[in-house]
Amino acid sequence: MRARPPRSFQPYEALPEERAAVKSYALKHPGIRHRELAWKMVDADVAYLSPSTVYRILRDEELVCPWRRRKKRRREEEEKAGRPDDIWATDLKYVSVGDRNYYLISFLDEYSRHVVHHELLRSMDGHTVSLAAQAALETLPRDAEGRVRVTPIIRSDNGSCYISREFGGVLDEHGLSHRRITPHCPEENGLIERAHRTFGEALDGEDLTGFVQAEKAIDKMIRWYNEERLHSALGFLRPVDYYRGDPQILREERRRKLAQARHCRKETNLRIRQHTLPLDNQEIVA
Repeated sequence: MRARPPRSFQPYEALPEERAAVKSYALKHPGIRHRELAWKMVDADVAYLSPSTVYRILRDEELVCPWRRRKKRRREEEEKAGRPDDIWATDLKYVSVGDRNYYLISFLDEYSRHVVHHELLRSMDGHTVSLAAQAALETLPRDAEGRVRVTPIIRSDNGSCYISREFGGVLDEHGLSHRRITPHCPEENGLIERAHRTFGEALDGEDLTGFVQAEKAIDKMIRWYNEERLHSALGFLRPVDYYRGDPQILREERRRKLAQARHCRKETNLRIRQHTLPLDNQEIVA
């Protein structure tokens, strides 16, 4: 049998300590795919490696999280939000607590995927849902006279609570338009449907036995979704970064870290005795 030819030397090869850091971080965060894992490590200053390099390391260590293929529907451009508070999607989800069901209502900013408001409800009649809508609208930024600066379009299904007089009255009071999806076409409200699926997966391990305890568990889960979980549709940034932050600054910071680490990795791999000066901004841009 002929010997396998030696692998060509790569000056930007991940260092042993970087490979060890990736393996350790992946073992501590099972279930996270390589792209999200790579950006989490960059943000946490654990290792500065591209998603493709992280994938190769995980593959070599047999730690690649299995891919679950999902059918996606393309949204038309006019359906998409172009800025924060442009379109809010709302929906209800059953939550089993002890031996009965409650209803989680969420209002999701479609541009940032940020949950602007959520409540665990004991009923889903028009009056109860309209009070939740009023609470959601109270989160909108206001001018000095107390008037809302923006008026998001509200997207919902055709449930009885959403077509009720009480819900419509709240929207009319704030001058908001209501866009209801086509009956029996839940994919038109797909963003919040997918978010509620994520919520259900996050709550699977929770033993919800009482209403107050369930509220606390849901509050914790929503904070995780808004402020910790990296969203693939947002370039693996957090919803809070898009809703009230500046994602471009965060992208530039990530790029700077990767460029500087690549520069240092080349020096180490080539065993340069006299190190060059740190990269300046022009070199990073190039």
